[in-house]
Amino acid sequence: MGKKCIICNEEAIYRIRDTSDYYCGDCAEENFGDLNVLVKVEEEAQALKKIIEERIGKNTEDDDQ
Repeated sequence: MGKKCIICNEEAIYRIRDTSDYYCGDCAEENFGDLNVLVKVEEEAQALKKIIEERIGKNTEDDDQ
């Protein structure tokens, strides 16, 4: 389940750093002059996935010992 834009309820691709405010591409461009203050949702999801996989791998190694 993807995140939704807080303005138009379309699928979000950006998030304001350190908040839970999500925006689609059009609303982000319309409301922010500098998209560098936003984080791409997909990049954040991939980073979280990597962290989870690392922790699962570590837990599996601990269980093997």
